[in-house]
Amino acid sequence: MLGPLACALAVLGSAAASTSAPTKLERWAAFAKGKAAPGVNVLQTARGSCSGASRVDPRSDAWRCASQRQTQDPCFSGAASFVICPFGTPDSHDALELKLTRPLPAAKANPPGDPTLRDPWAILTANGAYCYRATGQPTSIAGRTITYACSGAALLAGHPNRSRPMWTIDFLPTSTSSRYRAAAVTTAWW
Repeated sequence: MLGPLACALAVLGSAAASTSAPTKLERWAAFAKGKAAPGVNVLQTARGSCSGASRVDPRSDAWRCASQRQTQDPCFSGAASFVICPFGTPDSHDALELKLTRPLPAAKANPPGDPTLRDPWAILTANGAYCYRATGQPTSIAGRTITYACSGAALLAGHPNRSRPMWTIDFLPTSTSSRYRAAAVTTAWW
């Protein structure tokens, strides 16, 4: 039987191990051979079009699209007649299949290259918050520009600090908070 000190040390050891693991870099796989990739759960279909490159994901196959006056960003191409737009959390692989009413504007695509050199479109923090790239008019809180909005009321500011294997980013618990703290980034999606 383990004593209280041994149990506490075991818990601290496992917590330290979980925060020292490197940030997991994920490419959200939307397509395989011109069809929705295995594991993608298409929950809805709609008709719409894409106006240009994604503003939140630098991938060359990522688009900003609209259906029924709702913006979908990112949506990923891989077939001529539809795009796949993530729905819900990125690791759920739930998606909207957007049937295109006009061809993708290829001249407006993001340039090819390694998207992981730029910021991801979604982040999971060590405290379990799913955070998504903010679009629209930049907002500043407590002297910092908000770059991600998270589940709950949390916000992230700035860019991920990639100087260590486990990335961090400035975390604000609510929009009325005034103090940022570093939050570990466990997973990042492009």
